Amino acid sequence: MHSPLLEIKNLTKRYGDFYANTDISFDVDAGTIHGVIGPNGAGKTTLFNCLAGTVPASSGNIIFDGKAIEGMGQYERPRLGIGRSFQVTSLFSDLSVEENLRLAGQALDTKKGFVFWHAVHNSPDETAQIDQVLERITLTAEKELLASALSHGQQRLLEVGMALMAKPKILLLDEPTSGMGIDDVPAMTNLLGALRKECTILLIEHNVGLVTKVCDTVTVMHGGKVLTSGTPAEISENEEVKTAYLGEEI
Repeated sequence: MHSPLLEIKNLTKRYGDFYANTDISFDVDAGTIHGVIGPNGAGKTTLFNCLAGTVPASSGNIIFDGKAIEGMGQYERPRLGIGRSFQVTSLFSDLSVEENLRLAGQALDTKKGFVFWHAVHNSPDETAQIDQVLERITLTAEKELLASALSHGQQRLLEVGMALMAKPKILLLDEPTSGMGIDDVPAMTNLLGALRKECTILLIEHNVGLVTKVCDTVTVMHGGKVLTSGTPAEISENEEVKTAYLGEEI
């Protein structure tokens, strides 16, 4: 039986009179993949920004691994085991694949985090971790290529790899297949399926087919609020969800 790793309780984010999130509440169980879906403007990315500490929540609680973290800054949360990728590709395009991973790992080191390249090249442990991540994201053969030379699908895989350098307990993935061609999606689908053995995943995704295939639980957002949560099968049969978002897709 799974227990909650992440508990979101009555989370609200307000910008002046505009409520981007209103009383968001749901749990993410350890060892599961939990999807968050909804139309554009539903408040999904704002929710992720609050969870990652990029913006502070206006009210409510975020409990991660039994600890309240809503008051922590965004630089503290990765060290607790929270990794994140972004909706828009966010890489160092003039660095190699390997260097991007190394920099991501180095940023978590409180002693070396902002002293670029200081001794980290000589760390056998980090080199071994990079090799493991490269294998996991199927980019071992491309490790010396510049990130800018990768296909868009490969760049999205590299972003997940950079988040994995944190050895996260939970991965927050914001539309990891965004902009991917249809031929690239299976690689990401396979990666997500493999990662469920290593960490919990909270996933924003518009690809309903992927969500249905890999997610254990799905939360539907609409208008900055939670519409409902359930298994993919339950969500696909929910008439309110169909009306609000999915239409004839599911």
